[in-house]
Amino acid sequence: MDIKQLVRVRNISADAEDQRLTQQLAQRLLLPELFGDDTETPFFLAFTNGRLSLFSRADKAPPKPLCVDFLTGPLGYRSLRDRRINQPLAKAVGIKAGIRPRVCDATAGLGEDGFVLASLGCQVTMIERSPIIWALLDDGLRRAASDRLLGPVVSERITLLQGDAVVILSGSSGQYDTIFLDPMYPETQRSALNKQKMRTVRTLVGDDADSCYLLTAARQARPSRIAVKRPARAPTLSPHAPTYAITGKSCRFDVYLPPYL
Repeated sequence: MDIKQLVRVRNISADAEDQRLTQQLAQRLLLPELFGDDTETPFFLAFTNGRLSLFSRADKAPPKPLCVDFLTGPLGYRSLRDRRINQPLAKAVGIKAGIRPRVCDATAGLGEDGFVLASLGCQVTMIERSPIIWALLDDGLRRAASDRLLGPVVSERITLLQGDAVVILSGSSGQYDTIFLDPMYPETQRSALNKQKMRTVRTLVGDDADSCYLLTAARQARPSRIAVKRPARAPTLSPHAPTYAITGKSCRFDVYLPPYL
């Protein structure tokens, strides 16, 4: 998908720092910087008050931009207050008392699961192949890094990479204890992806049609385990059954242990 047909970078702030960040982002993503009005491009990225947001032309006034925020809302609360190591996500990646695995979140998306794992004490490498989603996540981490409580989580435990996880994992044999996969699942009428932010993400990145190759790449990277997040009733990512599964109300974690298949 050619994101240049979907997204522009736009300056909508009078603040000098916002303008500097906007110009820097346009150069980094090699996207056109929009100065005048544009009624054709479906999305535009813009900085306001030091925060990067993705605005959609389909949004009703007032606009409801998409941004990554680890400091407030449910994710901020979860990062600071929910340190349970018996929650399904933590159990799926192999967190135990005294054990914090090195985790590669190979489908980082908006970074929610990866940030929680880092908050629980794991060293987390996040990989995101969409440059637009990566930019939003990078900005969310940048702002979280300046926070007194969450700053050390970002600076000491999180590495963010932009690129194809299949390619990146091919050169990472033995580097991670756990590889975590959460590929985009095809939309259904009952899917939670009807939420606005996930509709936006789906428009930009599409379904992960190559997720089977991602699982193969994860196996070849030789981690101690692979954890795959799936909708509760979705089929497994592999035709072979996982070693075991952890099932919650809306999602399931399929865990593969060596020899995996």
